[in-house]
Amino acid sequence: MELAMPAGTITEALIAINAGADAIYFGMKEFSARKGAGNFSIEDMRKIRKYAEERDRRIYITINTLIDDEDIPRAYDLLEKIEKYGCDGIIVQDLGIAGIIRNDFPSLPLHASTQLAVHTEAGVKALQKLGFTRVVLARELSLKEIERIRKACPDVELKVFIHGALCYGFSGLCMASHAITGRSANEGACAQICRTWFTDEKTGRKLYPFSMEDLNSGTLIKQLEKIGIDSLKVEGRMKGPEYAEAVTKYYRAILDSRTGTIPYDSNVNLSFSRKRGTGFLEGTGPGHHILTTGSYTGHLGDDIGVCIKSGGGSITVETRRNINPHDGLMLLVPDDATGLDTPLRFSALIIGKSEPHSWTYKLRLENAKREFTGLRLYMISKSTGNTRIPSSDLPMAKERIPAVISINGNTLSIKAGDATADYDIETAPSDKSPIPSLMRIFSSSDKDMQLTPEIEGVSGTFYINPSRLKEIRRDFIDKLEQRPEEEKHYSAEAVSSIKAEDLPPRKAICGDGVPWNISGKEYNGITYITMPPVRFDERNMWDEVVANASKHDNVRIGMNNIADMLFAKAHPEYKFFADIYLYVPNREAAKLLCENIPNFIGGYLWMERDSYEEPWPFKPAIVKDFAPPLFISRACIRHDGFGENCSTCPGRNGQYRLEQNGKHYLASFHNCMTIVTERNA
Repeated sequence: MELAMPAGTITEALIAINAGADAIYFGMKEFSARKGAGNFSIEDMRKIRKYAEERDRRIYITINTLIDDEDIPRAYDLLEKIEKYGCDGIIVQDLGIAGIIRNDFPSLPLHASTQLAVHTEAGVKALQKLGFTRVVLARELSLKEIERIRKACPDVELKVFIHGALCYGFSGLCMASHAITGRSANEGACAQICRTWFTDEKTGRKLYPFSMEDLNSGTLIKQLEKIGIDSLKVEGRMKGPEYAEAVTKYYRAILDSRTGTIPYDSNVNLSFSRKRGTGFLEGTGPGHHILTTGSYTGHLGDDIGVCIKSGGGSITVETRRNINPHDGLMLLVPDDATGLDTPLRFSALIIGKSEPHSWTYKLRLENAKREFTGLRLYMISKSTGNTRIPSSDLPMAKERIPAVISINGNTLSIKAGDATADYDIETAPSDKSPIPSLMRIFSSSDKDMQLTPEIEGVSGTFYINPSRLKEIRRDFIDKLEQRPEEEKHYSAEAVSSIKAEDLPPRKAICGDGVPWNISGKEYNGITYITMPPVRFDERNMWDEVVANASKHDNVRIGMNNIADMLFAKAHPEYKFFADIYLYVPNREAAKLLCENIPNFIGGYLWMERDSYEEPWPFKPAIVKDFAPPLFISRACIRHDGFGENCSTCPGRNGQYRLEQNGKHYLASFHNCMTIVTERNA
């Protein structure tokens, strides 16, 4: 089972590989869902490609944002550069980019980003049919649900998040950042609205109802291994070298343990960590552990003890671990005015120390004039043991040229693209096959190009002088280098048009408080049924859609999840359109849907855009005067956000009214799912 670590820069990539990661994933300077990370240049990518290959490690590159028509040529050029040097997978959200990779860059394996919100077996199977070889599942799944998907989809690789930050809304479906700040999470610019406080209008209480705990699933790794998960993914491309080293070593120790022992490693908590838990993995529904951070959303560090005395410019603390001078410490001080916790951070200035049953320290704290007795003490950094930063002055991977090598008598032929050459060789009797020698010699190079050979038509045992083979390799590469460089270029050629239909204004076909409506909504004599983007009982939901559709003569069905492509193929008797959550951000995404969905009649343009660039296979409907939910969440606002007991829940339905900076919001929960929308005061 692969351990895949995040890398914001080449520094974290090198540290993670050296600490035991099987793979690293990173973004390039453009089209990365972590714009705030350092990200990689082509030179960085070439360096880490060679470094990883030499150590039998894998690299995955994220092009996991939605991309406008005008930006597709740049994304295409980036893919061409990546293809020259190769990688082990491209992690993609945009279906248009997936189509381009499948058609023009087939050597790059397609991996589906968690931004696609895949949480059902049908979603996984739909992506398989589009050419994806690996799917990163949504973070909202339980172990039982993951196991069910694994059993239903045995012939595709599955990747599961095991550590790091959790989003309140389903990844890819969150509109909060764009709606409130204009910064799109689907373009890598999330403003983390979920980490800010809101006011409960009923009580005036301030709280962080959407701030999710961090994920730490060390205790569950062996269960994921038993289920048969292929890859474990750690979040954190913006968290730095210390995080990369500590978390890699932590999970490497768990994976390598024969006893299943879970190591306690304070460095994992110190690198960056909020309140920690196992997220949704251990189950959802009534009685689950509270998934939010509570009254403090920042770095919590390691809970090491309690304050037993304060005043006079000092505090006395009793701890379960040693404190060194200048270690970073923190008390969370309740703020009576807001009801939130205010962090009091300070450096350890030790006045006295004793060790009766545990460590007891007297620490200088000038502003310890109020009563801190009983507050928990957290260590948030250590004064010693900083991570050693490796040099990034490394050799770079060479351009890879796929080549077919064949031998016919005393002639060795090479074909690479449209370049061919024949060479005379001499063979001698031998008891060994020449294929290993051919593979080894032709896959090495002292030039900027490197052949990646495929051997054809070679059988039997014989010997060829290695010096002659090296001479042939050098001569052929020289011929390739002297040829004019051929580059692929994106062309927005006119695409085949389909018989599309004009769609209604989006708000005209909404359901009650949500933008989907399984029952159907009539507009201009047509009944529009729109399926929800999140569903955990998919088969029953589809059965209900069919039952409702059968009641009407003129029906159009809106698809809001990639899984709905399978439903559309199973029901050619209906007409289908791409609804607002099956994003169509560019002509290539539109083209892919046209090619793969029977009776497709068009769709809405990605709702964060109001214009597009021709040509398109159909005229997309622009979403106007419509406010989608800010969050669609599997966390319950009542239990997880407000801390209420599930046993007193009134029918598992209800609402909370929230306010922030003069704006008003409605948080509705139904069967432990939450939808947050904007509302008028």
